[in-house]
Amino acid sequence: MRKIHPFLFVFIIFLASCAQFTNSQNDLENGKKTEKQRSMEEKIEKKDYRLPSDSPLLKGEGGFNLQEMLGFETVAENYSVNSILYSVALDKIDFMPLLSVDANSGVIVTDWYSFDAGETRIKINIRVLNEELNDNSLNVNLFKQMYENNIWVDKGIDIDQAEKIKKSILSTARSLKIASEL
Repeated sequence: MRKIHPFLFVFIIFLASCAQFTNSQNDLENGKKTEKQRSMEEKIEKKDYRLPSDSPLLKGEGGFNLQEMLGFETVAENYSVNSILYSVALDKIDFMPLLSVDANSGVIVTDWYSFDAGETRIKINIRVLNEELNDNSLNVNLFKQMYENNIWVDKGIDIDQAEKIKKSILSTARSLKIASEL
């Protein structure tokens, strides 16, 4: 029995991904949008992520996913977050620059935001954990740095401020849920 050379296996995967890319390119040239592209556009419209018009995400680009290519289901497809809680969290931190936003996993990561004449800066990570509107539904971390001797010095996680943000998000989300049920 012959042993299959590893190069052959990699070459077959490469050909399969090229064929998939060619089909996507043909669809785009013919004015057809893929399901993934339509889904991304809907999410962007709903959440107003303010992506530039030439963003690869809007064009359906961004590489390939080996799990999808081999037909495995991803965890994100089965996970859904509370849209009210997620939307309120996005709204509460809309003054900060966003580094990463993923509605499927419920994760929001901000970039550093400076205040008080640039002497202090913060970064916030938010994760919606489940669909309930209780204290265990949301995880908020607020990282703080101070500018000392011409360098940014980590001051750790500010638990008190993170808790205030968490309570504010939960309170607003609960109010909106009650108002929507009337």
